[in-house]
Amino acid sequence: MTRLAPFSLLLAGLLWGGSARAAPVMSFDEVRPGMKGVGHTVFDGTRVETFEVEILGKLPGLGPDQDLILARLSGGPLEQTGVLAGMSGSPVLIDDRLVGAVAYSWGFAKEAVAGITPIEQMLRIADLSTPSPQRTGSLSPGHEDLNRLRSPARLRAFFDDGWQSLLSARGGWPSHVPLAVSGLGPLGLARIAPQLAGAGLLPLQSGAPAGAADRTPAEPMRAGSAIGLRLVGGDVEMTAMGTVTWVEEDRLLAFGHPLFGLGAIDLPMTGARVEALLPSLHQSLRMATPLGEVGALRQDRASGVMGRLGASPRTIPVRLQLGGGSVDERSYKFELADDPLLAPLLLYASLNGILASRERAFGSATIRLREGSVIKMIASDDVELDNLFAGPSAFDLGTGLPAYILYLVMNNVWGQPQIAGVNLLMDYDEVPRTGRVRRVSLDRYRVAPGETVEVTVVLSAYRGRDQVLRREIVIPPEVSPGQVSVIVGGAPEVSRSMGRDEPLLPRDLDQLIRLINQLRRNDRVFIVATREDAGVLVSGARLPNLPPSAATLLSRPRRSVGSGQVTERGILEEIIPTEYAVEGSARIQLTLEAP
Repeated sequence: MTRLAPFSLLLAGLLWGGSARAAPVMSFDEVRPGMKGVGHTVFDGTRVETFEVEILGKLPGLGPDQDLILARLSGGPLEQTGVLAGMSGSPVLIDDRLVGAVAYSWGFAKEAVAGITPIEQMLRIADLSTPSPQRTGSLSPGHEDLNRLRSPARLRAFFDDGWQSLLSARGGWPSHVPLAVSGLGPLGLARIAPQLAGAGLLPLQSGAPAGAADRTPAEPMRAGSAIGLRLVGGDVEMTAMGTVTWVEEDRLLAFGHPLFGLGAIDLPMTGARVEALLPSLHQSLRMATPLGEVGALRQDRASGVMGRLGASPRTIPVRLQLGGGSVDERSYKFELADDPLLAPLLLYASLNGILASRERAFGSATIRLREGSVIKMIASDDVELDNLFAGPSAFDLGTGLPAYILYLVMNNVWGQPQIAGVNLLMDYDEVPRTGRVRRVSLDRYRVAPGETVEVTVVLSAYRGRDQVLRREIVIPPEVSPGQVSVIVGGAPEVSRSMGRDEPLLPRDLDQLIRLINQLRRNDRVFIVATREDAGVLVSGARLPNLPPSAATLLSRPRRSVGSGQVTERGILEEIIPTEYAVEGSARIQLTLEAP
């Protein structure tokens, strides 16, 4: 382990509890079993109290430059509760020298035995520079990523995996981080709790501050103060709770373990008020309410987190206007952490929680995102989100698709997206407004280029009468004679049918946004005519009607993403708007004769 030089030890001193007395550091090597000291934390309200600490042993070399001190805690309520979730970060001192932060606990332990992260490891975080915490993009969308937009039934699994990946980023840290959640009610919290728990969070029902005055912490942040790291704030609140370990000027260390282990990060830091202690045989915890913002979190590392007091974090504002269903229309305003990994997960969880708290979260339903539902961009076109979802998967799709599109935009590799906010105009209906394509016919099946064909579609509505839809299509005059396939159906089926020959391979952020805005909507019947092609797709560009030898040469070997042979190409597409989420499709062969 790297030792702190004497000058570094001086710099590591802190103003303890706001007094002028500095607390120097005790290194890991100096700690011995049997030593006794004190810890500082909050058991009630915002008042910092002390507890007793006895060193039991040490575990050196847990990981690269990572050690652990084992200690028994006692005093105050700890005899009844054991180590409390939310105490993470509580500073421990021996002979008035700072040893480290309470970080680990073990479920079902018969005594209050804790793992202490040595302060030396945490001070390395304080010395890190804090450049812009916005991480660079990591996604150049290909078939698998963009095809989820065509087959969104896989979205829920995608977000489940996303929360699990956050647990992996924490290195499987055994201690759960309490997450104070308010604004969703018991049903909303129950809906999202499994996903949050999958990321190593311990979601707890919390109260929201009643007014602006309650947003101001009762006293400045000091070592031992309760602290919150706000993931979502506003009408929906999700705040991770812990304890401050160290304060020097505008720098602050806390937790003694990672929040998620995401490195450079930008989250609002808040004060917190402990409302009650909840003893448990498995994991006792502190129930707390977040207070006003005190700064911004800048680092999320293996040995703890570091923030800047007085700094202003960036957030993404979200406005949701929810109507329909069983209650009056209501607007929600909240802000998400401006982070490319967290923001999509938090948007998905927030929307799920809000809907589950107000409407039926199981069975078939209808969710419509009305026109005006957008991701508002700065210096780029807005990303359009309006669509209709109906049936047993409506709940997941209506919340998952906007969040997944936000993920695609925020994680692109081409440019830093400037997101002004997310605006969602959502209607909910317990009746699944679906319509299935039952029959398709043409008024004739042999036609010359340039002539008109009438397409008749019989649409069977859910518990309603069949509807007959008609649309005339004009065969482009430049199309040569031969066989043409006419595909008629809803967006998912038509897109899957065309997917092999219409790969979504954007080359920059603006093209990605255009492709998203051109996605087929579910409340329309699509009539698409295609014919055989001998073309090639090279790096997203279509080269049609090539000689066979040229097509073979260009498509092999396939060194670039999106290269390959194209077997079909579209020659026309028509749309019939409906009031239903259209399901099913049919394919009809049409013969083009020479004029």
